[in-house]
Amino acid sequence: MSFAILPSKPQAPIAYKLVENQNNNPDSPLIVFINGLVLPSLSWNPTIALLQQSTSSVKPNILTYDRYGQGATTSQDPADNIPGKDPGYGHDLNDAVNDLHELIQITVPTNPKLLLVAASIGVHIARTYAHKYPATVEGLLFLDSNIGNAEATDLWPNPHTPDFIESDVWEMTVRWSNTLKRLDRRNVLKLLPNPSSPKLQGLNGKGPWLKIVGHDPDRFAEEMWRMLKIPRSINRKYTQPTWQKYNEGLLNLTGADRSVNEVLIAPGCGHFIQKDNPQFVATQLEDLLSRIYFRGFRFQILTFGPNKIGVKLNAKPPTTDYKEIK
Repeated sequence: MSFAILPSKPQAPIAYKLVENQNNNPDSPLIVFINGLVLPSLSWNPTIALLQQSTSSVKPNILTYDRYGQGATTSQDPADNIPGKDPGYGHDLNDAVNDLHELIQITVPTNPKLLLVAASIGVHIARTYAHKYPATVEGLLFLDSNIGNAEATDLWPNPHTPDFIESDVWEMTVRWSNTLKRLDRRNVLKLLPNPSSPKLQGLNGKGPWLKIVGHDPDRFAEEMWRMLKIPRSINRKYTQPTWQKYNEGLLNLTGADRSVNEVLIAPGCGHFIQKDNPQFVATQLEDLLSRIYFRGFRFQILTFGPNKIGVKLNAKPPTTDYKEIK
C-alpha cells in the first residue's frame, strides 16, 4: 500500500491502494471501498480480484484505504488529541468524511463519478459523504449497515418489564460495547436520525443508484453467539426485526426508480459480508455498474464458475485493462 498526506493532517499519513484501468480514461468511475470498524481494507481484496476478472467492458478505478488506527494506517487521528475531547473519542463521522474527501482529491484529482461500497458503520460514512458532496456519487452499495438511530443495547428487553429474563442478557452490554470504541459514534444519531433521510442527490438531479444488502439472519445469530455470547433468541426476537426495518428505510434514500426496492439478503453471510461471500458482493457491484452505465442496453449478469462474473450486452463498448498505479 501507499501512504497519502492529507492537507489538514500532514503529520498523520493514511494508507491506501489505488488501481486504475490502463486506458486512463478520465470518464472512468471510481469505486471506493469503505471499511467498517473491524475488518481492514485487505478484506476487500477477494471482491476486487473478482471484479478484475470480470468480462464487463466497464473497468472502474478502485480505491481502498484504512482509516486512522485501522489496518495499515498506524497513525492516530490528530483530532483525538484536541483539548477538551474525551480520550479515544476525538474523531467522529464528520472527520472520517472529510478525510475521505481529501484522500479522493489527492489520489484521483479529476473529479470522478463515485460509486461507494460500504460495510457496517462505513454506510454512515458513505451516506454522510453523499449528502455533504451532492452530485458526486452515482452509485451506493450498502453491506449490512449497522443501525444508526439506536444502540444495540436499545433493541434488547427492558429489565423492568415482567417478561424480562436476566439470563438472556447477562454480560451482553459489556461484551458488545467493548467492541465499538475506535470511532466516536455518539453523534451518529444526531446526524442520521432517520434511515430514509436526508435524501441523497446523485448526478443530473436524480438520486444515486442504490442497493441495500443485509446479513443472513441464521448465520448472523450464530456469529453473535460465537463472538459475543448474545443468545440466538435475543437476535430473533429483538435485533433482527429492527435491523430489517432499518434496512428497508435505507431504500428510501433515493428515488424508487434508482433502487431495487427490496433488501437483498446475502446468503450464508454474517455481518462481515465481504469476508463471507466476496462473490456475492462482486456480483451485486457488477449489477449496479450495469444499471448505471448500460441504461438503454439489454443486459444479463452472468457467472462463470466460482471466479468470474460478467455482463451480456446487445452492444459491446471498448474493453480496458487494469494496472496498479499506487
